[in-house]
Amino acid sequence: MTISTRIAAVTTLFFSAFPAMASEDASDTLLQLIRDNGCRMTAVEAVEILPRYGLMPAQTRDIIRDWDKKDWLADHSIAGIKLSKTGCKG
Repeated sequence: MTISTRIAAVTTLFFSAFPAMASEDASDTLLQLIRDNGCRMTAVEAVEILPRYGLMPAQTRDIIRDWDKKDWLADHSIAGIKLSKTGCKG
């Protein structure tokens, strides 16, 4: 087993221990967490913060895609996201 396979297995096991939230609740929670973090969140912060709130990587990707359609994002990349003025209002 390669190191990449081991990391993937451990990560999957770790994240599977948290129950997934309902989509709308997850979106609201994620939005509030990012607003509370200065309307931005790096990928490193996300790995540390989001699992504590039951937010799974695939789920947050879907939420971010939805927010992008609503123009709630000023910037998003593999490094993290920054909310637009519209997304940051709360």
